[in-house]
Amino acid sequence: MRLEQLEYFIKVADKQSLSYAAEELFISQQALSTSIKNLETEFKTKLFIRTPRGMSLSEDGKYFYEKAVKILALSHELYEHFVSDERPEAGNLIVATNKRNKNHFLSKVTSLFYKNYPQYNVTYNIMNRNKVKDAVLSGQADIGVQSLLKINKKFVMTLTDELMFIPFHASEYNLLTYKGSPLSGFNSISMETIVNYPIILMAESDLISDLFYEMVNLYNSQAEIIWADSIELQEQMVEDGLGNMFIGKNNPIPSKTGRIIPITNSISVESGFLLLAEAVDNPLRDLFIKESKRTISQDKNL
Repeated sequence: MRLEQLEYFIKVADKQSLSYAAEELFISQQALSTSIKNLETEFKTKLFIRTPRGMSLSEDGKYFYEKAVKILALSHELYEHFVSDERPEAGNLIVATNKRNKNHFLSKVTSLFYKNYPQYNVTYNIMNRNKVKDAVLSGQADIGVQSLLKINKKFVMTLTDELMFIPFHASEYNLLTYKGSPLSGFNSISMETIVNYPIILMAESDLISDLFYEMVNLYNSQAEIIWADSIELQEQMVEDGLGNMFIGKNNPIPSKTGRIIPITNSISVESGFLLLAEAVDNPLRDLFIKESKRTISQDKNL
């Protein structure tokens, strides 16, 4: 048994799904499944009850989960105790990011980081997402937090060899349509088809909406866009049959009249850290990355 296996087990238990857990851990579903099976073989028990709807913990699995959480917490305490002398007594880290990532991903990260490491200061430079890359390349920031669009598992934005991207979260998207719409009869649908029908996006400057707007224009620069000033209005417009919207795979259907259709192009938004590929050693930066990934992976609401 390895600590990594316990982390994998906890993630599957929290997500109740191998596929969702694999996405967040950035490993293949097969590798994750093998890790779980190896644990079950080693401890001669079934940790999960597998059903068509997902995976739930068995009685032994519930006991195993309780102990696994404690073991990982203790291992973290040991690490903190014995490597603390390697860290600088004080320091400042400059992070370039956009407003959405600062509020969505990094608010809890920052709070816990200050709680655990009060001797360090993290300064956020809030900027347009397209400028984050330049801030890291020019040395204006020690690290960047960026969200990138993936279509068919390839990034739309090209990163130069000078930059390294360390992912910490990924969300895949489907299409939400009205049950009576022309698209409701599709079992799956391509972006080439979607862009021929009205698409509802957020009117305010929103990271995800900006990414989707760019994506729609890649497929059809003349696509009909309907702008809404809130997610609630987006959902109401779909319910009224005015258009369609993109919705995260983990998000529940907002109404009984909505229908979710998988997108064949595999649309996802991947968030992570940007840093120079040949960056000088920075223990504070590395600590922030490690603690951020751990905090985000344990937050079931992300």
